[in-house]
Amino acid sequence: MRTRIHADGWLDITDRRRVRTPGLPTKTVAPAPESEALSFLLSHSFPGHRRVARAMTETDRKKIQIAIYADSVAERMTLVDRVWRDITEPVEPPKRQDKPQLIQVIRYGNKWAYPLYLEGTVTRVLPHGGVPIPVSEKRLQKKELQLNLGGD
Repeated sequence: MRTRIHADGWLDITDRRRVRTPGLPTKTVAPAPESEALSFLLSHSFPGHRRVARAMTETDRKKIQIAIYADSVAERMTLVDRVWRDITEPVEPPKRQDKPQLIQVIRYGNKWAYPLYLEGTVTRVLPHGGVPIPVSEKRLQKKELQLNLGGD
């Protein structure tokens, strides 16, 4: 299996195992820091009703880093949506579509909390960005998911 370059400049690649697809997270892309990746991910609204089921892996954070650097909005949203669907699971739609419904509070370390709401047909963080800890309301603490137990 060899690669040949023809006289007209055409590249003949017969060994497909050596072809790399551009845009995939490879070892050359450093993952985004966990706190930055989480806040970038949660700064978007997502169609459908979902809640976070697990923390982001290193591969997920590499995809977020590529999304941060992406020139195209479509490419950025494709990567962000892919990570979102990997770490979340679907939930039942809210009974009342006219007002936001709290679905989960994501705590990151000892400094930030991100309340996830179902609003209409989307899932979003309200207010935009995180809120400083402590979250004192008991109704928020019941739906809490702790990420990064070491703190940041």
